[in-house]
Amino acid sequence: MKPALPVCFVLGLAVGLGCSIDRRSDTFACVKNSDCNSGRQCVDGFCVVEGNQPIDAAPGSGSGNTCPASCTSCSTNTAGQKTCDINCEQSDCSQGGITCPAGFACTVECNGNNDCRNGVSCGSALSCTVTCSNDQTCNKVTCGSGACNVTCSGKNSCQTVDCGNACACDVTCSGQQSCLDVTCGHDDACPDGANGCSSTLDLFCNTCQQ
Repeated sequence: MKPALPVCFVLGLAVGLGCSIDRRSDTFACVKNSDCNSGRQCVDGFCVVEGNQPIDAAPGSGSGNTCPASCTSCSTNTAGQKTCDINCEQSDCSQGGITCPAGFACTVECNGNNDCRNGVSCGSALSCTVTCSNDQTCNKVTCGSGACNVTCSGKNSCQTVDCGNACACDVTCSGQQSCLDVTCGHDDACPDGANGCSSTLDLFCNTCQQ
């Protein structure tokens, strides 16, 4: 564990080739009934035939085949993992902290001013992709043992990022006064005075890949 030096601007491309998260298919995603084809209704973010459970929904913590309450929508990626999308344009992320549910591959989009201000925790998630794209977002991001990909492009975003024991951790810092305190989990701090972490810099730092 060690603090990084002050923005691996090239990480975005490198990370995409590393431990990227497969996003869910939007085929059946919806916000309201009018988003669905005739004969279907919008239930828990998915277009379903009346009386049926959501199509492509991943099993959650509640009854039936629904998402955990913290997720905007759920699905399954090509690796067969349950996915959870937390989109702050569709839910209020300004109150309390954001916690990715255990056993899910999470995508967290903190895209409004002060979204996720009370922190994002990925401690029990399979993996996390966290985007902090507006001012004062993601005061603290804490990774778990899975792959962790954090992008901090908003002003004063990601004041603290802790990679913890993530098998691969990539942190990109391009926002003004972003990433004041970054702790990389392996020997993967960005070189040349840049601020962030890269799982591609050392042969052994990315243990997600076999």
